[in-house]
Amino acid sequence: MTVTENPDASIADTPTPTVDLADLPPAVEQFRWHLGSVLFGFFGASFFDQVALVPVAAAVDRTGRFAENFVDRGLRSFSAEQLVLWGDERTRHTFADRLKFLHREVRGTGRDDFAETRYSALDPTLWNWIAMSAIMGYLNTFTACTGIELSPEEKELAYAVALERLGILSLPGKSAQLPPTPADARRWYDSVVDERLQPNPFLDAVTEQLTRLPLPTIGLPPLVRIALMPPWLIIRPLAGHVVKVCSFSVMHPGVRELTSVRLGRREQWEFRIYQRLLQTAWRRLPRRIVLTPMAYHGYRRERLAQTYHSIQLESFAPECPV
Repeated sequence: MTVTENPDASIADTPTPTVDLADLPPAVEQFRWHLGSVLFGFFGASFFDQVALVPVAAAVDRTGRFAENFVDRGLRSFSAEQLVLWGDERTRHTFADRLKFLHREVRGTGRDDFAETRYSALDPTLWNWIAMSAIMGYLNTFTACTGIELSPEEKELAYAVALERLGILSLPGKSAQLPPTPADARRWYDSVVDERLQPNPFLDAVTEQLTRLPLPTIGLPPLVRIALMPPWLIIRPLAGHVVKVCSFSVMHPGVRELTSVRLGRREQWEFRIYQRLLQTAWRRLPRRIVLTPMAYHGYRRERLAQTYHSIQLESFAPECPV
């Protein structure tokens, strides 16, 4: 596999590396599709590491969108991530530019418990913490979702794939770029965990709400929501429990220690079962089911391209030279 600079990159001052996807090892190819796996939803609460950074918690709390509908906010974040990961190049770069432009408004001072906390979404540490939360989340959940162990060399390539996709979100300037290697990423992530993260009321609140997830409003007409509400109230405690066990099992121990969640033998036993189920789903279910719509569109496009390529001639020279 080769990594080259992308001459069309318009997001950062330094060019975004482009990964050659044509010769990825099979395990890393599986990781690439893991970036578009719906199974990652079972680990959605692993993103709570983001709000363990107090200025991020203050900013998110200030918007009120978590209080309004926890799940809607998560769906918007997930859809934004899929646009950056799986859109065509124009879509990816345009949306990345739009995200940065809109986040200029996310600055100020928190409210209530965060009244003394100032924040700016475009602070490089805060901005990169959000991006690294996503990248580390995909890396940390890959084996749990697929059963595939990556070698050290494969981890290097997997990180390069994730960085190539999400690196377009980097802020301008060399000092604001994301760590270039997984070893650098781990050191940076660990340093933020050790030096910057703190327990806080917002982190406590979102953790407690996991078993009381609200029914989303996005994509659901009012009458459908009314019909779904009774069964939702029944299944959400179990669904939230599964997400909590999966998410906190892969979460950085330093982040988990900041919450009230403690995983005992029962939860460890549960997680082994959930992993087996997820890995079976990854291996057995059609890609149409286990991939998000945008990722599946890319999957089908690549498979069609392979089919068309397979019927092409290797040479245009005459078969029987005269």
